[in-house]
Amino acid sequence: MTDQQKEFLHLCIVEQLNYKTIAEKLDLPNTTLTSWYEELKEERLAIASIRNLWTRKKIKMAFSDFYKWYLSHERKCFYCDITEQEIKELLDSGRLTTKRIATRGRKLELDRKQPELEYDNIDNLAFACYWCNNAKTDTFTEEEFLKVGKVFKEIWKQRFEQ
Repeated sequence: MTDQQKEFLHLCIVEQLNYKTIAEKLDLPNTTLTSWYEELKEERLAIASIRNLWTRKKIKMAFSDFYKWYLSHERKCFYCDITEQEIKELLDSGRLTTKRIATRGRKLELDRKQPELEYDNIDNLAFACYWCNNAKTDTFTEEEFLKVGKVFKEIWKQRFEQ
């Protein structure tokens, strides 16, 4: 993907500008933008899924700010350090099974480190695996659950050694 295509995606999907404005900013014809829109479908859908999360959680900050935060953080659980790739490896190898996997577990979830604060406080947001997020609920603070996360981390480590 070229830098111009990245800028197009940002303007179109993140900023949600119209084609006329984008064409002027990028000095390109609409036909090129239409072609890119189809060509970059996978990338568009990835951004749309992040926007969907932002919408579902009713985050009041601008989507562009949330999107920057989302992209700037490593895709690993804040509490137990498991990554989405490691979850995939455990699932694919049969060392991790759950009846919930159709709806939860394959991707990291958005957690509020301090549950009494809203999702609008960007410093309060963290990625959490399904297992940590589900166990933490809104009962435990960040400090309390980091202790539990260490136990989960040890369990994941043992499963990788099997």
